[in-house]
Amino acid sequence: MTKPTRTAKQLQQLLIERIEAIPDLRGQFTDVHRGGVVWDEPWEAGEPNWTVRVMTDRGTHRADIARIIRTLQEQFDLED
Repeated sequence: MTKPTRTAKQLQQLLIERIEAIPDLRGQFTDVHRGGVVWDEPWEAGEPNWTVRVMTDRGTHRADIARIIRTLQEQFDLED
């Protein structure tokens, strides 16, 4: 089953909307804001074809943001 597709800009906007819905992240710049959505060649069928470019120290990454990214990766593919 194929997933609906979105442009990188659309995916980034969806991510930002969900991230900024978290009260302590509203107004904060994250890797989503800085690096945006980029193509990621899936290793196996069904794996996401996009990711968020890492721009900061991985030690500062948050589980809630990672969960938002994974949820949208399950819902949408990046347009070719």
